[in-house]
Amino acid sequence: MSLSEDQFRGWLGFLGAHTLVERTMERYLHESAGVSHAEYEILARLGRVADGRMRMGALASALFSPGSRLNYRVTRLAGLGLVRREQHPTDRRGLYAVLTDEGRAFLDRISPGYLEKVRYTVLGVLTEAEFAQLCALSDKLLRGLGEA
Repeated sequence: MSLSEDQFRGWLGFLGAHTLVERTMERYLHESAGVSHAEYEILARLGRVADGRMRMGALASALFSPGSRLNYRVTRLAGLGLVRREQHPTDRRGLYAVLTDEGRAFLDRISPGYLEKVRYTVLGVLTEAEFAQLCALSDKLLRGLGEA
């Protein structure tokens, strides 16, 4: 089974665009804040929930990340004072990742520049209609892969 020329070109374009966006964001965050893109995503997801707290398993699922990789990144962020782990009050196996006050201040400080980079890198290239299509296609891919 093979791909048509158009399918192959589309696939390579998708891979290339993803790689370049990821490299751009990784470089920006490393140079401006000393964190990786994956670490920023952990902070951002914690920052979006009211109490800044998520169960490690739920966070791993949201990030599509194996628990061991998430554990490593949370350990690094904890070492920077940006997150802490907390034991679940009734489930001895349950752990939370919790955004600290320092982590929230860090996120507040670096997010404007990060979001400006997103605007420039992705939103500055696509029209509003194209971005809406990108969102719809991304949602469709995520739903399809979630069922795999």
